[in-house]
Amino acid sequence: MSLERQINGIKRLEREIMDRATITLERAFSTDPMFSWIFPDPIRRSHSLQRFNRVPLEYGLRYGHVTQVNDGRAVAIWIPPGRTVTMGGMVRSGMLPIPFQVGFRPFAKFMNANQTMERIHKRYVPEPHWYLLIVGVDPELQGHGLGTALVKEGLARADQANCPCYLETSEERNLSFYERCGFKVVESASLGDGGPTGWGMRRDPLET
Repeated sequence: MSLERQINGIKRLEREIMDRATITLERAFSTDPMFSWIFPDPIRRSHSLQRFNRVPLEYGLRYGHVTQVNDGRAVAIWIPPGRTVTMGGMVRSGMLPIPFQVGFRPFAKFMNANQTMERIHKRYVPEPHWYLLIVGVDPELQGHGLGTALVKEGLARADQANCPCYLETSEERNLSFYERCGFKVVESASLGDGGPTGWGMRRDPLET
């Protein structure tokens, strides 16, 4: 299927497929270096990721723009210009019970990693921008262009508004993928003691 047809098939995420989207993100991030560091045990990681990833999905539905294709088996969460990820919003989106469900020590590692990357975020993208919070594709469908379609659809929206975009990743192999979409690494940092590297990436709007 062509990229154009895939982009045309992208829809807003509806709550009816929230469970499917949560499983998609759990499977997509099951080998992510940051989550492998936070949850070394694969079984615990699987259960914890299902709890974790429902929160940003809910946050995106409330305050952002969540797109999906293939009935929720590929998902992207974008935060629009003028909005930021706030603790109050995360609490309203279900974050409060997460440390009790996944453990306080893993949760602290996650929060410290987030704070490290947030400093990079604020330093390099102070102006209004689109923030690609998460993009994930079920491993069974990876390599078919679904992730590219979701990213490109969001980038086109940012270009129309003449806004830059920003994202973070702890998966080094993703760097070349995002670079092909026009992103450039602005800074990298260790996510914690013994933890992986995180990269902040910025993309400026295309000139028209």
